[in-house]
Amino acid sequence: MNSVSLVLLAAALANAAPATTDKQQTFADVSKIGTQEDIFPYLAGSAPHFSYPLSYGVSKEVPDQCVLQQVQLFARHGERYPTNNTGASLTTLYKKLNNYSSKFSGALEFLDDDYEFFLPDPSNFEELTTWNNILDPINPYVGEWDAQKHGREFFQQYGELLKNKTSFPIFTSNSKRVHDTAKFFGDALGDKFNISYQIIDEDPSMGANSLTTLNSCATYNKTAKADVYSKFTTKYLSDIANRLNTENKGLNLSKSEANSLFAWCAYEINVKGYSNMCDVFTDEELTYYAYNDDMTSYYYHGPGNPLGITVGGVNFNASVELLKQHKELDNKVWLSFTHDTNVVNILAAIGIFDPGHPMPAEYIAIKDHIYHKSWMVPQGARVYTQLYQCSNQTYVRYVVNDAVIPIEKCSSGPGLSCELSKFVDYAESRLNGTDYVSSCKTNTTSNQTSLTFYWDYQQKHYDAPLGLF
Repeated sequence: MNSVSLVLLAAALANAAPATTDKQQTFADVSKIGTQEDIFPYLAGSAPHFSYPLSYGVSKEVPDQCVLQQVQLFARHGERYPTNNTGASLTTLYKKLNNYSSKFSGALEFLDDDYEFFLPDPSNFEELTTWNNILDPINPYVGEWDAQKHGREFFQQYGELLKNKTSFPIFTSNSKRVHDTAKFFGDALGDKFNISYQIIDEDPSMGANSLTTLNSCATYNKTAKADVYSKFTTKYLSDIANRLNTENKGLNLSKSEANSLFAWCAYEINVKGYSNMCDVFTDEELTYYAYNDDMTSYYYHGPGNPLGITVGGVNFNASVELLKQHKELDNKVWLSFTHDTNVVNILAAIGIFDPGHPMPAEYIAIKDHIYHKSWMVPQGARVYTQLYQCSNQTYVRYVVNDAVIPIEKCSSGPGLSCELSKFVDYAESRLNGTDYVSSCKTNTTSNQTSLTFYWDYQQKHYDAPLGLF
């Protein structure tokens, strides 16, 4: 971003955002805002939203000769503050650094330069970043604004499906930041729609009727493959700690604390628009950190977990049913908001990022590395399922964070799409042998054995209370 654009951006944001209170008012280093986006793909999905870095050269717009029939969205909440646990760890680390008895040298010198910690108020933990809780009004990565921009982009591309609609539902989990994202998205569509927000409880008692089916899986063990992923080297963390300890005698930074600096970097960008802590890392260290996150995600919640596909299969199966029923259903737009782990589960079931073999932990898989968690589910992640008709055939394809991601063995249709009947066969092959209810023993907490909210929301109206989780 050039300097002229940066100044214009800062001015526009300052005018658009409401004034902050004295307690919140600090001032950003404007020269750094917009200069760190190249590292977002390496920050484990904790940094602000970015478009998928690779492209197959195909536009996300529906091919000219085709007519859009249905669109589905699975989205992650927007940019946020850290969770309670991460926020507490970062606060403890800041106190340690703040109590360092000498002046900092090297990469940490900025801490002596009137540095103000970006997490002064623990009540913001778990929350979406908004114009009311950010530390500076010219931050361009506010979760509220990202959701609003997304809503406008959605309407520009898919508004034709709402042309004759005055009301439609938006589905969201009852996590406050997820709901807030959905609400900002919906508000950005304008005031001519009567949007019905269907708030689906994250409680395990929802069983399969959930946007967070992971919570209802009593047998799920994200560390089931710990014997595999734990083999990955931690030398890059030792290198960071040793370098900072050498520059600052007596600091005694641990490997665990060095690892926390990556989260510091990412969340500070969310809150302030930039972070000097990001300059601590070498390119090589960022690469190791990113791959470690990719690999652990693959084994935690992706296709590398014994139940990853099974848990995500509930939502994937419901998505397929909506596609199959597109002619009968009055609603043509299905919008759902949830968390990154749940989107990862769904993507595991879909399989478009499944490498087809276990990810190695003994080395970084340079040549055969298609599972990039932070590319799949950055803050504000958006996974679109497009259904469109071309002549007498109907086709399906996925658009993930602005990039068309084809199904490798079914992409001969217009725009690298998959013919609907072949897509249904593909989905059945992905879900073959999975049984969510029995594998997850959901009967221990729930009697809901299928996902019904897309079909019964008008009769039931889901309105779970919001919470910070």
